[in-house]
Amino acid sequence: MKGPCYGSAMTRVRPLFAVLCLALPAFAANPSLEKARALVEDLAFEAALKALDAADKTEGNDQATVLEILRLQGITFGTLGKDAKTRDSFRKLLMLEPGSRLPGDVPPRVSKPFAEAQEWVATNGPLTATAASSVDDTRVKSVSVTVEKDVLRLARGVRFHLGVAGGERAVDVLLTAGKAEAPVAEAAVSWWAELLNERGGVLLKVGSARSPRQEGAVAVAVARVEASTSSGPIAGGWRRPLGFGVLGAGVVAAGVGVVLGLQATGSFSKVSGATRDAEGRVTGITQVAAAAAERDGRMQATVANTLFGVGGALAAAGVVLVIIGPSSEPTVALGPTAGGVMISGQF
Repeated sequence: MKGPCYGSAMTRVRPLFAVLCLALPAFAANPSLEKARALVEDLAFEAALKALDAADKTEGNDQATVLEILRLQGITFGTLGKDAKTRDSFRKLLMLEPGSRLPGDVPPRVSKPFAEAQEWVATNGPLTATAASSVDDTRVKSVSVTVEKDVLRLARGVRFHLGVAGGERAVDVLLTAGKAEAPVAEAAVSWWAELLNERGGVLLKVGSARSPRQEGAVAVAVARVEASTSSGPIAGGWRRPLGFGVLGAGVVAAGVGVVLGLQATGSFSKVSGATRDAEGRVTGITQVAAAAAERDGRMQATVANTLFGVGGALAAAGVVLVIIGPSSEPTVALGPTAGGVMISGQF
């Protein structure tokens, strides 16, 4: 009986490809790749290259599929003695996965170009993607991904997966000068991203669905007050303007906290108010929707509690500065803590 990788009459010349087939996972989402692996097993390398080309042209390959196509192309080109294409395939593979390895008994016409590609990538790569966000006093304005060392021009766009108070959405953005930016305009966001090639295949991931990045609005008024009070002595009359400014920042922070608190209550109510079966399991909404609502509620509640603490502390500091400020030059410092903000100095 023919197994998934064995069964050819040419068993004496096929151990390498048998080992290769055993070592690799299945890629049912791309039938052309499965066909290519079977052709490599049967030593039909020219036909395998055509199947690999079809697999490569398939839209939306996942990351594992993209890497496996490049690995098999390198091995097949090398076996056929096509040195330039072998190096090109291995360079692309190692730019995306520097730790990639080959089976231990590949012939020199495969292993040598692979070693040369490793040296080349050590000098020129690997490709990297860096995440960033733009945040002001009350909201996350945008998130972005910057691509570096893409000397082979593999990346063409970024797919942002954004989790906000209104739900989850995916946004595709083309790279411009090595950067892609997605607007958010929310108080908080959990997000991750995929770096895509020209056919929407995934090259790299920034974060993941299981471990997304968390971004939240920051009360930057705290930092501004700290900067102003640590820059040097302030002349008489400093107390009331500074006090009203700090008090206003506290009101803004508390107001945003109220809004997020109401949003958190709404998110939790989607689950608590849903119909349940006899065993207490939610049936009124899907499990996916219930999990998303609970996740949104926890994120909103966390940011709201932080803003409540910051707002209350700023308001208290503002009252102190307006009513009982010192008669001499002030020494005041404010800094964020786990529960809100800490005020220190002479009052």
